[in-house]
Amino acid sequence: MKMSEMMDEDKEVPEIMHKLRENAIGSTSCAPYKKMGEESDMQTELAQIRSNWDIRNKNYQIHSHRPYTGKALVKGRELVHSEVQRYVDPMIGKQIEFNNNVSIILDKQISKIGDIETDIADAKLKIECQINDIFAEINKFRLDVDSMMDNKINNILGEIKEDIENKAWLAAILERRTASEIISPKVQSTDSGLNYFLFEERFRGSRVEIKEKQQAFVDYFRGCRKVLDIGCGRGEFLELLKENGIEAIGIDIDPDMVSYCTSKGLNVELKDAVTYLENIDDKTLDGIFLDQVVEHFEPFYLTRLLDLCYRKLNYGYFIIIETVNPLSLFSFINFFIDLTHIHPLHPATLNFLLTAFGFRELETKFLAPIADSQKLKRLDTSAQTTDEIKEFVNIYNKNTEVLNNILYGPQDYAIIGKK
Repeated sequence: MKMSEMMDEDKEVPEIMHKLRENAIGSTSCAPYKKMGEESDMQTELAQIRSNWDIRNKNYQIHSHRPYTGKALVKGRELVHSEVQRYVDPMIGKQIEFNNNVSIILDKQISKIGDIETDIADAKLKIECQINDIFAEINKFRLDVDSMMDNKINNILGEIKEDIENKAWLAAILERRTASEIISPKVQSTDSGLNYFLFEERFRGSRVEIKEKQQAFVDYFRGCRKVLDIGCGRGEFLELLKENGIEAIGIDIDPDMVSYCTSKGLNVELKDAVTYLENIDDKTLDGIFLDQVVEHFEPFYLTRLLDLCYRKLNYGYFIIIETVNPLSLFSFINFFIDLTHIHPLHPATLNFLLTAFGFRELETKFLAPIADSQKLKRLDTSAQTTDEIKEFVNIYNKNTEVLNNILYGPQDYAIIGKK
């Protein structure tokens, strides 16, 4: 409604004010209110808010079409308009200021939302890249694991095959003789007519020397509740175990040896190894020790004995076998001093037998080295000589070292195995 129309209608001032407010609001170019996202996107609606925050009617003009009274009417209307503005302008000004602030705030929030959306898109891209990297690493790890497991399985299958072949070889040997055909070492010793107690006193060495040599094996049996010393002889190792608080029992087929050990308060029985082991339960021993014994056994008795040792020993415990070292010519020659010796055992042979019966983590130690005074002498290289003579001396000394290892290698060796 125009001002001229309101003046023509002889209205009261309060009613005219009400009509002016409606006219001011209705004269803006604002589009009807729409919910965000219904018909236009956020940017379009924000642009609409920016263009309409100033709600003042800048197009309003006072005029009159009456030719005679027009000037008076215009003047009156101007007076009324001026009066009305006193009431309306403060309200309109605050509304404009409010609209402006809201528009600014919306601009800032939309900008932040845009930044957040950009950050989310970047983060999503990074996460996708990381996921792709993770899957690539997983695939690589899977391939590595597959390859490793294939190699491990092949190795295990190879070991199983070798073990089966070894067991088959041993089974074939054992089938050739029954237990009744096994020659007992006790019978062999008795038939020789040899006083073995005096023989050891003369040729093996004093008890002090033997105990000092056997001391290296004590640690393998610490914490054990029952250690079996097969062929305990004069009881040096039993005495060492007793001194270290380790429970043990010895067996021997020589009555003089058993009597001597008993007189020293050691737990010893007069029995051969196979008979003793056959009469005890499986997994009842925490350790087995054989020192200078296996060289007295026939092959069939030895294989039977090792089979029993494995069955009677608890898991995780040790068997130690010490015997003469046939790789040393000096030791090999002295082997035949003892009339009860049957044949020496090569370290590789004994190692093979223990592996075949199931023992693992085998360790070979060479013991009792020959004194340097008994070996071939090396030439002195410190003398001032020509280069040609020095080269000859070096070659001679190397050959001497090789010969010393063959002729005067360690006298004994021990193999330590774990069940």
